[in-house]
This record gives sequence, C-alpha cells and structure tokens, in this order.
Amino acid sequence: MRILCGRLARSRDAAGMTLIEVLVAMLIFALVSTGIIYTMLSTLTITRDSRARQVASNLAAQQIDLSRDAKDLFLLVDNDHDVTLNGDTFHVHTSTQWVSDPDLEFSCGAGGGALRYKRVNVTVTWDNMRSVTNPVRSDTVIDPKVRINDPTKGTILVSVLNAVGTGVAGVTVATSPSTGTVIAPTDAQGCTYILKANPGAYTVTVSGTGYRDGNQNATASTSVSVTMGTSSSAGFLYDKAATFTTHLATTFTPGPGVTLRVPTDMKISFWNTYGIYSQTPTGGAGTATQTFPLHPYPSGYQVYAGACDRGEPGYWESVPDAGGTLEGVRGDAVSGPPGGTASVDVPMGIVTIAAGGSGNFLRAERVTIVPADACTEVLHFGSVLGASPTTIALPYGAWKLYRGTSAGAAGSQITAGSISAPVPAVPERTTIAADGTVTLDPRVVVAP
Repeated sequence: MRILCGRLARSRDAAGMTLIEVLVAMLIFALVSTGIIYTMLSTLTITRDSRARQVASNLAAQQIDLSRDAKDLFLLVDNDHDVTLNGDTFHVHTSTQWVSDPDLEFSCGAGGGALRYKRVNVTVTWDNMRSVTNPVRSDTVIDPKVRINDPTKGTILVSVLNAVGTGVAGVTVATSPSTGTVIAPTDAQGCTYILKANPGAYTVTVSGTGYRDGNQNATASTSVSVTMGTSSSAGFLYDKAATFTTHLATTFTPGPGVTLRVPTDMKISFWNTYGIYSQTPTGGAGTATQTFPLHPYPSGYQVYAGACDRGEPGYWESVPDAGGTLEGVRGDAVSGPPGGTASVDVPMGIVTIAAGGSGNFLRAERVTIVPADACTEVLHFGSVLGASPTTIALPYGAWKLYRGTSAGAAGSQITAGSISAPVPAVPERTTIAADGTVTLDPRVVVAP
C-alpha cells in the first residue's frame, strides 16, 4: 500500500508538458486543420464548378435554340460573346460550317458538292475553370428553310481573308457575266455564296474603298468555272491598305540655296518574300515625300528607289576590299497596320549638273552594268536645267544624263565635265566615267 500511495502521489506532480510535446501537439493540430480546410475548399470549388457547369449547359442550349431560330442560314456565322451570371463570366463561342454530306465539311474557300445543311457547334467556358474541367459543348445541324440548290446549276463560294488570315466583312463581290442573282457582301467570316449560277466560266471580282490585294491591286479578280450540281471556290487576300510615306535621299543635306530635284515619274520598289512591287505614288510624285497605299503584310517591306534590281543595295555583288568586304547593306523591313500609316527613308545617289548648255529638260537613262541584269529605266525631271547648277537624286546604278528642249525631245548627252558629285559623295563610291556614265555604287566596307 505504501508503494501504491507513493506512485499516486507522484502522478499528481504539476510539472506540466515539455516544449517538445507542445510542438508535436501543434504540428498534429496543424496537419489535421490543413486537411479539414483543404477538404472544405475542395468541396466549395467542386460545388462552384458544378454550378458554373450547369449554367454553361443552359447557355449552350440557349445558343443552339437561337441558331435554330435563324431565318437565314447564310447570316448564321461564327460568333463570340460573353455572359456574366452569379459573379462568373462565361465565354460563348459559336462555330458554323456548311456540310454537303456527313463526311465532308465546306469552307467558303474550298469547293465541293451542293450546300445541304449547316452544322453548328457551341462551346462555353468560364473564368477560373478547374484545369481538369472540360468546356461545355453542344452541337446541332440545321436544314435550310428554303431550297438553295438547283440540280441543273452550281454555286460559287467566295472567301476574302485579310493579311493575317481572318475573314474580311463587308467586301463587295461581283461576277462577269452576271449570275442574275443579288450577291451579298462578305459576312463576318469573309464569306459570301453565289447561288444558282448557270454552268460556265465566270470572273469574280472583289472591291472595297481603301483596300489592296496581295498584288497591290485596288480591286481583285479571279476566274472560276461552274459545273452543274457542284460548287466552285474563289479565294482572295484583301485588306485595308497601309499608307507608306517615303522620304527620298535622306542621307543628303542640301546646302544653302540648293534645291534637290527628284524624277517626276520614278517608281519606288517595295519587296518581301511574296514579291517585288514597283509602285507609282498616289501622292507627292516628283517631290522628296511620296505616299503609297499597300497591302499590310505583317512582315512588312524593304524599300528602294527605282524599278530595277540595281536600285536595291543588297543586289550588288560582294567583293573583297582592303580591311573587309564591299557589300550593299539593305535597310530594315518596315510594316504598317491595316488602315494605318508607316514611314520609311529611301536613300538615293546625288549628282550636280553644271549651269549652261542648250535645253532645260533633263532625262536620265539607266545603263546596264552586267548583261544578266539588263533593265530599262528612263526617268524625267522636267525643265530643271538653267543658269544655276542643278542637283538631282537618282536610284543606285549606272546612268547617262541627257538635256533637251522639250520633255519628248531626244536631246544630247551631258558630258562628264558638266557632272560632279557632292563632297563627300553620296554614295561614297560614286564615279563619273569619261563617257559621262555616272555610277552610284551603294556598297560600303564591312569588316570581317
């Protein structure tokens, strides 16, 4: 008994728990609390996601009903819109596609069989979706309410895309000869459909104010052939033009009292991987600042004066030179947004013609440097020669200069003694041969 009482007395010791025991207890409490909180949050997230999914399903069904109620299937096109409900923002995307049979879908840029029905796909997503949650999707097919096909005729599917490959709405479409039907402008997908066209050959033309196609034409045309019971396609690259402003001969600063003359009929060449486009300005012809509306290729254009390859610095052959290599250095590509503007400097060569002589009209004719790159280019300056020296700008390359008594007169060649380069020369490798040929060589020494 004495031993038992001693043990009971010791059990009533008030020394308390150790620090380690407290820390362990707190850790266990934290782990248990974290698990409970995570479970509660997961339950709330799943509940919220389930509720959002139910709302999204209702929105998808509503959009399908609206699509089925469309009076004109040609006006039923791709569409995106947002809906905010219960504090959540839902994104509703509608995708449409004409179908000729269950295994073949139409694109307005590709032909096939007759238009039979339209497939509609609706996809709904929402903000803060769980990563494992799939979008809500609903699909349907809709038959036209009126007959749109004639087994004895065909259909022309017209597609108009902009510089980045998306549809252009509101473009006017016409055919020659006429199909006898009213052709609607392109829809939001850049499509329009020419129905019940008699079999035969047609020229399809698209037009829009301020537009340019990929070849810099204000209106674009293509030929299609229509056969009975099928559809043909006509695709166009067409977009709002970007206006490029060129500033000529910016590497030369005229001295006091000197007026720099530029050709009145010179073209400016814009080039990229799609082609070389030598363009006549729509504004500022004959001045140092000219404007050009061009298709807004995202890659932009590199620019040089004149319509011949020798006007482009990078076209000149690289040759060894003391301290490095002589190379023509190309300027950076410049791009402009659809309907916007861009500015680019265009370097040119400069020479001065002494005063005096018979005839005030000046003409320049390009001289071939290498037979393989022969290119004819004749530039006119108008009546600019007189009692004072005349300073002119020319595209890179070799030139002979002529003076005459009228714009159309053959005139006589200006001799080497009457031609000089500014100091320093622009470009620095300008030479004037004894026969009066002026060579404007844009190459510079590039260190290895």
